[in-house]
Amino acid sequence: MKRKAIVKVMSVSVLFSILVVFPILIVSIHPAQAAETFPSKPIKFIIGDYSGSAFDTVGRKISPTLTEKLGVPVNPLNIKGALDVEYLNAIHGAEPDGYTFGFEASWHWMYYLVKPGGPIKFDVTELPLLMAITTYPDCVFASTKSKAGIKTAEDLLNYKKPIRVADYANLTPGAVGLKLVGDERGLEILPVVLESFPEAAMATVRGDVDIMTATPSGTLLKYVRAGDFIPLFIWSNKRMVNLPDVPCSRELGVPEELEGLMLRRLFMTPPGVPKDRMTKLEEGIKATLTDPKILEWGKKAQQPLTFETGEECFKAVNTLANFYRKRLANIQEFIK
Repeated sequence: MKRKAIVKVMSVSVLFSILVVFPILIVSIHPAQAAETFPSKPIKFIIGDYSGSAFDTVGRKISPTLTEKLGVPVNPLNIKGALDVEYLNAIHGAEPDGYTFGFEASWHWMYYLVKPGGPIKFDVTELPLLMAITTYPDCVFASTKSKAGIKTAEDLLNYKKPIRVADYANLTPGAVGLKLVGDERGLEILPVVLESFPEAAMATVRGDVDIMTATPSGTLLKYVRAGDFIPLFIWSNKRMVNLPDVPCSRELGVPEELEGLMLRRLFMTPPGVPKDRMTKLEEGIKATLTDPKILEWGKKAQQPLTFETGEECFKAVNTLANFYRKRLANIQEFIK
């Protein structure tokens, strides 16, 4: 009896051991099955601008192709507010798992390089840049309804009265550049603070401001064709292919540091996203921006979709921010 009991106990013990150890052996033999494949669920794509804006249009246009390239739904969500505080907090506070990334204008990001802190409670450089869409350099446009009567770059640079310039993005690049040029040339540049790009465009159409600066993509060129805007010059060292008769700033003797004033559309993630997941997102974005149907759309919409790495973008934006920081006394009107 005792022997049978011992055998029975041993059999139960062996069976228990097998049940405990077997799953562990299975996991160790097939570790890849236990690891998550990224991405495996929908991704939140936060656009730092108002719905219907030119910036939002680009973000929503590329979202379906991002979905194709990444293999999961990429869902755009607009978050916008004063000084982009809500947007930046949303990105910074998101889970660092790769399932949230953002899309924002470089001048908003640069604002916090020029004036660290302020209404956000973290260093903006904590947000890693994945990549940037680069666009045309900014163009200086005159309003045909303005009483200033400015029609050429020479008219602008020789104007003797105050010039009202639309400032719609906190450090709107071309507007700040014009203020710095004005200080050199003895021009009185008066920034007119507006809430958004569409509001600035309408103010220019009405003649409420004399000058607006912006990327001369399809959105702005329609105002030129309609006779509302006059392109005066491009912030660049060469003329633009779609505005061949418009001079560049190099021809006007404007400081070379201002030749790179352009909008960069930044893709960024929360801090702490694993490198392999960031690489996957970068690959998806790059594949999207080189997709033939997206390139064809960009050509028709006159929206350049060239791009640079996050590192290249940070270097370019930081160089301009350093230039601005040295001249803070001159641009206080643009720093709220």
